[in-house]
Amino acid sequence: MKISKKQVIRYSILFFLIISINFILPRLMKADPFLFLSSEGADDISGLSEKQIEQYFIYYGLDKPLWQQYLYYLKSIFTGNMGFSISKTLPVSTIIFSRIPWTIGIVLCSLTITVLLGISFGTLSAYYKDNLFGRYSYLFFVILSQIPPFLIGFGILVMGASYIPSLPIAGGITPFLAFEWNYEVTMDILKHAILPILTLVVARVSHFFMLMRGKMIVEIEKRYVFIEKAKGFGDIYILSRHCLKNAITPLITEALLSIALILQGSLIVENVFEYPGIGKLLKEAVFARDYPLLQGIFLFMVGITLGVSFISEIVKENEKMQVHV
Repeated sequence: MKISKKQVIRYSILFFLIISINFILPRLMKADPFLFLSSEGADDISGLSEKQIEQYFIYYGLDKPLWQQYLYYLKSIFTGNMGFSISKTLPVSTIIFSRIPWTIGIVLCSLTITVLLGISFGTLSAYYKDNLFGRYSYLFFVILSQIPPFLIGFGILVMGASYIPSLPIAGGITPFLAFEWNYEVTMDILKHAILPILTLVVARVSHFFMLMRGKMIVEIEKRYVFIEKAKGFGDIYILSRHCLKNAITPLITEALLSIALILQGSLIVENVFEYPGIGKLLKEAVFARDYPLLQGIFLFMVGITLGVSFISEIVKENEKMQVHV
């Protein structure tokens, strides 16, 4: 696996630009990040006094000029110390790491199901492209690809609540259930994850269907298929042994890129189903104007997105080199 200097430089510059935007965006919000902690923003008398808020400003460095805040921000990134959350009074890294398993769980499950369904239906639709199944399956997935993820989420939420009441429509685990790794808890967590996973699958499966269908149609029309048929081999053997193998290879890169895309989609889906992942945490941080937590979440998202994009680019270039060889 060859990594060029241009790639490293390009992604380094891109990372620097994005983390700079990450620093600027929260500070463009014209609101006091401590308002919700003060008596003015709190619902009861437990709010902080003006003196305590002033001490918080000094502690978080918000009283310093922007350039000094920026230098401290860069230092915190490269040392791995993102500071404490303003709203939750816990280390930012601790809060984010506690939510990552929820998000990664539904992302990986939905990606696996999406790829398998896309490959299966794409292959069948390509093979039967001249009959009703091929035509109507193509039309169905074209229509499905035009529906926004949040609309899919609300549709599944309504259908789940109406027709499958046994499936939870909100949260990641039943309230007050003891969090211990046993059969009951595991099944409860899986039940809560079904609707969010289903939403992510429905929102992304059409992409893999289209890719696989197109690749398989090209492969089926190639000369070697007719030669194999002339030798007496059956369609199933030719499809599984040759066509499918050749068509799947380019989908590896797409699967890698889809990790970042499904992760971005999960930010919306988690808020639809109140699922306790990174997406819901992001909403909480935005409403609380929690600068350190917002910056930590965006940094996590940027790291995943750039990392996946970098790896997929290398894989794609290696595939091209192998083809030329």
